[in-house]
Amino acid sequence: MKKKFGLLTLALCLAFGLTACSSGSNGGESSESNAAPAAENTQNEQTTENAEDATAGAQEGAQASDVPTKENPLVIDKEHKAVKVYAEVNGKYKDKSTMHLVVSKSGKESNHAMFKSDAKALDFYDALDALGLKAGDNVTTDNAGKVQVEGDPLDVSFSFEGDDKAYDIAEIVDDSSGQPIDMRFGGNRDTQEKMNTGCISCLLSCPAGITSNHTHKLGDDDKESFTLTLNKENVPDDKTPVVVTFAAK
Repeated sequence: MKKKFGLLTLALCLAFGLTACSSGSNGGESSESNAAPAAENTQNEQTTENAEDATAGAQEGAQASDVPTKENPLVIDKEHKAVKVYAEVNGKYKDKSTMHLVVSKSGKESNHAMFKSDAKALDFYDALDALGLKAGDNVTTDNAGKVQVEGDPLDVSFSFEGDDKAYDIAEIVDDSSGQPIDMRFGGNRDTQEKMNTGCISCLLSCPAGITSNHTHKLGDDDKESFTLTLNKENVPDDKTPVVVTFAAK
C-alpha cells in the first residue's frame, strides 16, 4: 500500500513539474517575442525621425543659400536666370542726386552709390556671363556721353529686410526727367578691372558699369538738369539690408 501511494505521489510531482516548466518556457519565449518587435519599432521610428530632421535641415540650408547675405553677397539663380546681390541703403541719396545705383564697397565710387554692396563688380559680371547673357560692350572711355549702353535688358527689383514686398526699380529710383529706366548688361569687364570703380549698376550709360541705364547717356543729367534720387516713401532707413535682383527679361 505504501509503495502504491509513493508511486502515485511521484507521478503527480512529475506531472506538476513538467507542466510548470512547460508554462515557464512558453512564457519566456512569448515575452522575448513581444519585446523584440517593440524594440525594433522604436528603433525604426527613431531612424525615420532622424531622416526627416536631416531632410528638413538640408531643405532649410538650400533655401538659405538662395538668399545673398553680407558673408555670401552674390547668388546665381539659374532657375529664374537671375543674379541676386546683397547690399545696404545709403540714405543720403534720398536728398541728393547720383548716377550710381549699386556699387561694391571695395570700389572707388562706393560712397557715391544709393546702395553699397559686399559683392565684387567683376564677380557680378562673371555671374551674368555664366547665365548666358550677352554684354553690350559698346560704351568706352572715348565715346562715353555720346552713345547709349547696349546689351541684354534686365529687370531689377529690390527686397528690403523687414518688408515682404519686392519693389521694381521704378518704385525705388525717382528720375525727375520722367523717362523710364531701361537697365542693360553693359559688360565693361576689362575697364572695370583697370579702373576699380566698383560699379555694379549705374543710372547713366557708363563705360565702367557692369550694368547701366540705356535711357540716358553719361552727362545727360547735367545737360538736361534732371535728378536721380531714392524714393523716400519706399526706401527704408540708412544701412537697411536689401537684396537687389537682376533678372533677364
